[in-house]
Amino acid sequence: MTRLASGGLLIDRSETRYFTFNGQRFAAQAGDTLASALLANGQKMVGRSFKYHRPRGIIASGAEEPNALVNMGEGARFEPNQRTTTTEVFDGLTAQSQNHWPTLDFDIGAINNRLPRFFPAGFYYKTFMKPRWAWKHLFEPVIRQSAGLGAVPTDKDADRYEYFYAYVDVLVIGGGMAGLAAALEAGRAGARVLLMEQTPHLGGRVLVDGVEIGGENAADWIAAAQAELDAMENVTIRTRMMGSGVFDHGYAMGYERLTDHASETGGPRHRLWRIRAKRIITATGALERPLAFAGNDLPGVMLASAVRDYVTLYGVATGERTVVVTNNDDAYRTAITLKQAGLEVPVILDARPQASGTLPEQARALGIRVETGKGIASVKGYKSVKAVQICAQDGTGEVLETLACDCVAMSGGWSPVVHLWSHCGGKLDWDAENAMFSPDPARPPLGDDGTGFVLTAGTASGDLHATAALQNAVEAGRRAAEQAGFTPVPDTPPMATAPTEEPMLPVWSMPANAPYRLRSKSWLDFQNDVKVSDIRLAAQEGYESVEHTKRYTTIGMATDQGKLSNINGLAVLADALNAPIPQVGTTTFRPPYTPISLGSIAGEARGKLFKPTRKSPMDA
Repeated sequence: MTRLASGGLLIDRSETRYFTFNGQRFAAQAGDTLASALLANGQKMVGRSFKYHRPRGIIASGAEEPNALVNMGEGARFEPNQRTTTTEVFDGLTAQSQNHWPTLDFDIGAINNRLPRFFPAGFYYKTFMKPRWAWKHLFEPVIRQSAGLGAVPTDKDADRYEYFYAYVDVLVIGGGMAGLAAALEAGRAGARVLLMEQTPHLGGRVLVDGVEIGGENAADWIAAAQAELDAMENVTIRTRMMGSGVFDHGYAMGYERLTDHASETGGPRHRLWRIRAKRIITATGALERPLAFAGNDLPGVMLASAVRDYVTLYGVATGERTVVVTNNDDAYRTAITLKQAGLEVPVILDARPQASGTLPEQARALGIRVETGKGIASVKGYKSVKAVQICAQDGTGEVLETLACDCVAMSGGWSPVVHLWSHCGGKLDWDAENAMFSPDPARPPLGDDGTGFVLTAGTASGDLHATAALQNAVEAGRRAAEQAGFTPVPDTPPMATAPTEEPMLPVWSMPANAPYRLRSKSWLDFQNDVKVSDIRLAAQEGYESVEHTKRYTTIGMATDQGKLSNINGLAVLADALNAPIPQVGTTTFRPPYTPISLGSIAGEARGKLFKPTRKSPMDA
């Protein structure tokens, strides 16, 4: 893991920032996230998992990250459980890894990893029953001491927070290609538009996916779109602002981080927006799913899209020798990006029986070895990836070849971000072709007038190809403006072009017939240490409801709210129950989309303002 000599769309190599991690001083570039800076400095392990205290590394590049959480700041500005993937580096930033003692490298709690038979799914329901006196004086104190990940703040919070109220015609959540296109259409129609994006930059995934829009590269189109929106008096753009929740009656909540990225704090730190909108468009994109194979939790095993992000956006190589494992064409983009950056990709393992699309052929033309019908039996290593054992995907894990590597880029397909759509009643459909749940436009969240007040745009609608995603976003923007009482401008929208992709193959376990010894080392929820074998045990013990399985195993109950684990978990449950995935269903999505600060919830209601004393006119 090193900083590449070139590349990095989001960093400024002329400006250096300095930060400390576990007391050690590191250098970063302006524009780095804490995650990209740690990777650039060769820091593979960043924490320990909750139950077994297994070594954990960075797996993603955004808000879906389950592993790389740190204690950040000191004294009155100390805060636990901050995601390194969404934290911008600034001069003087201090961070400490979590959930270990005495050190990250040597953790006494790792003894739990040697005793998995004593900590199966639901072990806390079955144990500590006798003797009764031991519960109060032994078991409960130990469990309470072990609970949680980060440390508890002890000093009074030094920062200020505030509320902000906004009333708009169209609220667009997400500033990628789809969000920009929808905002442009609504803005051109004359609607008051608020566009929010949770990262510091607009553009989303098209910056790294090789998409062309209107005959020009994506970065140029994004810059032109932003300039046009900035020139509209009826449009407001806010970055570093997350769509936190969608509620009844066109009410939405936005969470804006104002000074988290700055070493000098002036004014409020966070702002909680309370927004009333006639129509809400969620252009929240899609999240890549991991694959479940033995050892998929080791530091150095990452989502293929994240590996691509770090190379393209931050100029960081997550490994010198990366094995790509996939069930779809998109991961080939990562292999191609790595090869073009001068990094080694010894093999692409594709679980599908054949791979003959545009992207696979492009990878072969670059000299990358492609093995179809293959998967990973196991990843070797402890605190980092050392090698992978290759097997047949339709087998039971017999090792065909052991290949040395220091990074594994995995891709199990994509799932639209449906949280905001679902917060106040939007229903989902199962898309069998892409093995994902997507919003059902015929069953939207209903407003007071009985019509849907939430629309989706782009890949959040389930249109994974760029051409269809852009067309969907344009239609959503026009429809939202029209329903808000405005007349859309009848122009010809630009076309998005990207290589066509062959169908993916649903893979819920690798290999398909993995025995218990592999299933018990295949991880679904990385933070809470939930394995494929845990889900199957829950089904065996009668927990047939996905909500009951969630609580019994704790899958999806970590701070990422199951963004990476839920679909894989319910698919494993469906297989164990011999039931179709739609019948098993999904768990309930609740706001906030990602954790928000308690200070922002309180706003200015603190100290004497927490509960002002009301006095009568004659009090004096």
